[in-house]
Order: sequence, then structure tokens, then C-alpha cells
Amino acid sequence: MPEYTFGVISDLHCRLETDARDSFLTVGSLRMPANRHPVQALLSLITNEGLTTDALLVPGDLTNKARREGLNAGWDYSREIGAALHARAIIPVIGNHDINSRRDHTQPPVFHDIRNLHPDFPFSDDAQNQSYFSDGYCVVRLQNADIIAINTVIDHTDETSAMRGTFGIDRIERMENALTGTLNAPFRIALMHHHPILHSGSLMGDADVLATGDSLIASLDRLGCRLVIHGHKHLARLSVLNGMAVMASGSFSAMLFEYATAFTNTFHTVHLEGNSPANVRGKIRTWAFRYGSGWQKANETYCGLPFICGFGNNIALQTLAQSLVNLASNGNNRFTEDQVRLAVPTLDFLTPSERVSLNAALHSNGLKLSSLDDGRPELWKEYIP
Repeated sequence: MPEYTFGVISDLHCRLETDARDSFLTVGSLRMPANRHPVQALLSLITNEGLTTDALLVPGDLTNKARREGLNAGWDYSREIGAALHARAIIPVIGNHDINSRRDHTQPPVFHDIRNLHPDFPFSDDAQNQSYFSDGYCVVRLQNADIIAINTVIDHTDETSAMRGTFGIDRIERMENALTGTLNAPFRIALMHHHPILHSGSLMGDADVLATGDSLIASLDRLGCRLVIHGHKHLARLSVLNGMAVMASGSFSAMLFEYATAFTNTFHTVHLEGNSPANVRGKIRTWAFRYGSGWQKANETYCGLPFICGFGNNIALQTLAQSLVNLASNGNNRFTEDQVRLAVPTLDFLTPSERVSLNAALHSNGLKLSSLDDGRPELWKEYIP
């Protein structure tokens, strides 16, 4: 069965040391102690865990407030991480902080720096670059995977137009017409900076969602996309709409200030498997950066996602619950990870919300399934005094 693994780092917001403290990541910052530098700490995690990926995805905002130095350093950091992961490709898209939409008339055009950042940025193929900057999208074809890179800042020209992501209905229509029948890989992923679906919560509203998000999602669905990855909101989240997973990557290194009490900086890997778009499923692993401690397995309560979650489970939750009830009928009070995974092989492909529903069904049977924050699910009988 075809498989593919991506690493995801988003919203680095690399800044100058003299700028406001909007990010842990600075140009020319000292690498030691390693657990205070998100890139050096990640390199340690990659080595210690033996992590490898086929490609690294970078959903925008390499720099902070359009700093040219931050663009260069952010791209260099991305390539360093990609090399450590043995990634055969690094695929970025650009974010609102990567272009100078707040320039004055004496400064170069909005896209000048990002267009001239590096010969291989965003892509080493001239035709892909031309398509990305003129049409607003391009396709990067990898082994078993087609990545549709979408430019959601293509129409940003000044501060007013930069208030939210843009990708017009006309662009969506032209993209779909051009790509229909041309995508053949089993894994078809859309990568963009801005979010195509509402992403609000108790701590934040959402005034910058793509205005044409519903139409874009519908078009991507017709093209066979089963995964959309975006950044921008800094809060990791996984949603599923009619079989399409929408993964919001948390910020890799932006300072979160008061929001850090509710969510953290994150690094993700996404492992996909399946023969065709109809049966793609994925497992997402997430690590969180703690200044002074380095990268650790994520906790859903504070990171937006647990260490392990996924999408693409095709077995009814009630059936899964019954399998675990049957497992617990042998009289034991606790069941190991191996026993649980044997009873429910698709456990890692449940979304966080599906796990909540599964646990609710188990609770009515006096059972409790442990969190996947440590990656080791166990089942036990609840104590009722």
C-alpha cells in the first residue's frame, strides 16, 4: 500500500534580535543551550527519535513583519530541518508576514523580496514559480503525492487588502478547470497559509478566514484532495468536512503570550497511507516546544492536538466501542496497549472529536480509554465507589 510522510513547520516568524519579541526564533541567535532554541532543540529530537520524512511542508510566515533578514534565516532554518529529516523535498507557501503589504511608496513592490529570496524559492522549477505567483497556485508532483500549493496572499497589495486571505472564485474556477484529470497520485494535499474554514475559539475570533473558503474546499474535494494543511492561526486543530481533513498547524516558534496558557508551539508529522483518494487515512504526531525543556510529546489540553490523532477511520464508532467492551469482558481490570490496538486497529486514525465520542460510549459501559498524549492507549474499568 502506498505511504508518504510529511513534516510540517509553520509560522516561524523569524525576527531580528532588536525587534519586538514576537518569536523565539531570531536571526543569528545562539544555538546553546539547545533547549532554548526551537530549531536546535528540534534537531535533537529528530536525532533522538530517529525521525525521517519524505518531504517537509512549510505553510508560510517564515519571517515576522516582512523582515528580509528573517526571510533568509527562516528559509535556511527550514532547509536545515528538511536535511535533518532526510526530506527529499521542501515545499513552502508564503504568508502575510512574508510580503511587505504595509510598505510606503519609497520601498520595493510588495512581492519583491519573496520573489528574489533564493533561486530555489519557493520552487526550483520556473514554471511552478510562474504559476504560483501569476495564477495563485501550482502543483508539486512527488512520488505518490500531488501537492497543490495555493497562494492566499496573491491579491495583497496594501494594509487594507492584507487583513484576510484571498483566493477569488475566478481563480478557483481556473484552477479546477486546469487540474481536472491531471492529478493521478493517491495522496492529493492542498497547502496554503490562510484557513479556508472558520477557526475561532474561546480566546480568539475569526475575521480573516478565506471569504471563498467554502468554494475552495468544494473545488479541492472534486479534485480528489483529502487533506488540507494551513497555518496562520497558530492554534493546532484537526477538522473533517465530508471526508476531507483540514489540519491547522500550530506555530513553530511565534511568541504566544497570554495564549500560551491554552496552546503552544508545535511541530507535526503526517503519515498517509492508501491506494486512492477514496481510502486515504492519516496519522498525525505532534510535539510541543517548551522554552528551557525543548520539544516534548503534545498534550491535547494545552497544544490543540494530542501526541497522536488522525483521520480516515472507516469503522463505526459504535462497532469500535463494542470491540473494546468485548475485550473487557474477560474479567481483567486493565488492558495493555497491545491488547487495545489488536481490538481496535484503526485507533490512531480517529480524530480528537471521534475519540471523545468513543470514550463517551465506553463510559456508559464502565470503561475508560486513556489519552493518546503519550502514544500508548490503555483501557481500564472505571472505579465506581
